[in-house]
Amino acid sequence: MKLVANITNYVFDGKFKCLSRFSLVGISNTIIDFIIFTIFQGLIGVNYTISQVLGYSFGVVNSFIFNKKWTFQGGKSNKKIYNELFQFIIVNIISLAITVIFMKLLVKDFRLNVYLAKILVTFIAQITNFIAYKLWIFN
Repeated sequence: MKLVANITNYVFDGKFKCLSRFSLVGISNTIIDFIIFTIFQGLIGVNYTISQVLGYSFGVVNSFIFNKKWTFQGGKSNKKIYNELFQFIIVNIISLAITVIFMKLLVKDFRLNVYLAKILVTFIAQITNFIAYKLWIFN
């Protein structure tokens, strides 16, 4: 039990603190995103592009709250919260545009299942977001 506590402490408070916390927040964002996406696209029948925007938006709200308060809490940012929020929104609009473009490409041109395409574009968004959050928003 002590070994698990030591590993957990090392991962979430040690060298990998920022990345591991970002990953955990990302998992929660993804779960929220997929639930909303599935409700709108799968159950209600809304177009997958609109469902992507809705799901992604719900995940973004969760992301801002937890990344600001927990993941990047140690940042030395002197920015006002509205400046961080503005930057966060800009990054996520760009990230959303990237995911919608790639999703359409994967679904229409490569005839990939919409849920598999969703998984792939989620990974693209996570890489883009982590770099932007770490270097620009919460630094």
